[in-house]
Amino acid sequence: MKIKLHYIYIGVILLSACTTQLVVKSKQNSVVSITAIPDSIITSIINPYKIGIDSVMNEILCVSELEMTKGRPESLLGNFVTDLCLEQYSDLADICIMNNGGLRSTLPKGNVTRGDIYKLMPFDNELVVVELDEKDFEGLLEYLVSRGGEPFSGMNIVVTENEKIINHTLFREIDFSKGETIKVLTSDYLANGGDKMWFFKDKIQTKVEIKLRDAIINYCKSHKVISSKLDWRIRLVNTIK
Repeated sequence: MKIKLHYIYIGVILLSACTTQLVVKSKQNSVVSITAIPDSIITSIINPYKIGIDSVMNEILCVSELEMTKGRPESLLGNFVTDLCLEQYSDLADICIMNNGGLRSTLPKGNVTRGDIYKLMPFDNELVVVELDEKDFEGLLEYLVSRGGEPFSGMNIVVTENEKIINHTLFREIDFSKGETIKVLTSDYLANGGDKMWFFKDKIQTKVEIKLRDAIINYCKSHKVISSKLDWRIRLVNTIK
């Protein structure tokens, strides 16, 4: 039976904890704390797996020039992930959209290990390309603005303080008047309407056949030194004079 690597990784961490504390509530509503020490036999069984998993997860993939965290309206981490995805699959998509909630950790300055990427992206979400017409693309833009920003790449958006979109610029020209669609690279979770991204639901999807986590790992391994920057891809302007 083949067990997925990250499940083993999580299981080993849980089972190899020094102690486990249980809280029991009695009939008299008093709370009793019980500390359980793992059995030495269990420890001896999991240790070989822990050593093997640690050696894989501690593999250094690249070096980051700075710490990357997520945030709004744009962030170093969000820009990094969406930019690397679009760079690798620019032949399939025009823009890339992700969500802050899917980025579960930061990337440290200095050595970045495989384990760091698993912490950042612990889910098995796969990359897909979704085709949107002009109306649904406008819905996507309104969604990004209403959320105060989410990670994206391949365009710029200019917004007023009252969330009115003044302008948006696509890095690739799309002629909606000729029936062209915009191809959006995203995760299968979001493509199926996750995080209230309604504009993706029931649209044509094409699988990229790679997990988002693996796309990040591949990029890190091939570049060795990684970085990111804030570039005003979503910009708030003051229209009051």
